[in-house]
Amino acid sequence: MSNVSAFDGDDPDRLAGERFRRWSERYAEEEPLLPSPGWWPWPLQEVVHRDGDPDTGMVAVDLLPQHDRVDPEAVLVRQPRDEPPFDYGWPGAAWHPEDDPELIVRAQQWDDGPWRWILFVRGDPLPAEALRRVQDTIEWRPAWAL
Repeated sequence: MSNVSAFDGDDPDRLAGERFRRWSERYAEEEPLLPSPGWWPWPLQEVVHRDGDPDTGMVAVDLLPQHDRVDPEAVLVRQPRDEPPFDYGWPGAAWHPEDDPELIVRAQQWDDGPWRWILFVRGDPLPAEALRRVQDTIEWRPAWAL
């Protein structure tokens, strides 16, 4: 099986499509567990799969707020530490703000063994204490919606 990385410098849409195909094949018979914060600073409506690579273990989830006009959307990513940072979709504006100067995206990173975690939030980053609470309460569970 080909291990196509999102960081090969090729067309990002094609690479994301290939990851989605492999993810869908891998989890066709079962629902994968996704990282989900047990604590979040504002009410969440749902936590859903955004992207993932079953070959490397990279997974990205959307943290969708109940009140999207007040609270921003976020993306939580776990990826191998030796990979370049996740940058597909709007989270890429954290690394390339010149691509869309009006879209403010902050990335907060931490390492956990072989993994790098990145939390992308539109607007202001989480305060340090809030980020620690998120880190301390991440659980692996099925996608959920209220």
